[in-house]
Amino acid sequence: MKAVCSFATVVTASLILSTTLSFGQASQSEMQGFPMPPPSGFVATKTFAYVGDYGYYTAPTASLPGQSANASDYKYVRYLSVDGKNVWVYGAWGPTPIPTPVEGGDACFHAHASYGVWGKFEITFPWFSGSILWSGWSLLGGGGMSGTRNANDRCVFDTNNSLASIDPRYGWGQTFLRFDFRQSQSFFIIFRKRYKELVVGALSNTHGWGSCSAPGFKACFEPSYIIGYTLP
Repeated sequence: MKAVCSFATVVTASLILSTTLSFGQASQSEMQGFPMPPPSGFVATKTFAYVGDYGYYTAPTASLPGQSANASDYKYVRYLSVDGKNVWVYGAWGPTPIPTPVEGGDACFHAHASYGVWGKFEITFPWFSGSILWSGWSLLGGGGMSGTRNANDRCVFDTNNSLASIDPRYGWGQTFLRFDFRQSQSFFIIFRKRYKELVVGALSNTHGWGSCSAPGFKACFEPSYIIGYTLP
């Protein structure tokens, strides 16, 4: 018989999660406060050279002990030359296999993946070449996903999941994002806003299990996929 995570187990897990700062994954509002560019640096930098170009990365490359979801815990990839392109980006659960359900529990419900996307913009006068009135960073979106069993008994990560009703940090945003930078944004007629680069930060967490070696209560930072590509 297939074992499922009981409501009591989910509640207990949520209480455990809430006892530490952002345990599991950061909320959208917390990501708003992440410093950009990230002080922890980038695991990779990709410059898009042509339509159809891509940069796919896995970070960290191996599971590590960890229980928080602070800005420094996320791994970041920098995507350059996004201006004038149709760009798709997301962060996702990486290669760590999800164990088969056992009587009394399912590790799928105790696995989380979240990502944020930040854009660096420049505001200019369009008729003055090289004039930059203001530049900065803004959070353009992201998503918080938790594991859930689908109709085919596969563990999938979705923003729509059982934990989202208990704490919105475990189910928010979108599973992927598209940005059409082929036209600049104009406002107040005289200003033009262009995005010059994107940063994608991702984190995958487990609690109560994981592929790392951790003493005591087992919680891990699992590898995440960080993906960006361009399309016509």
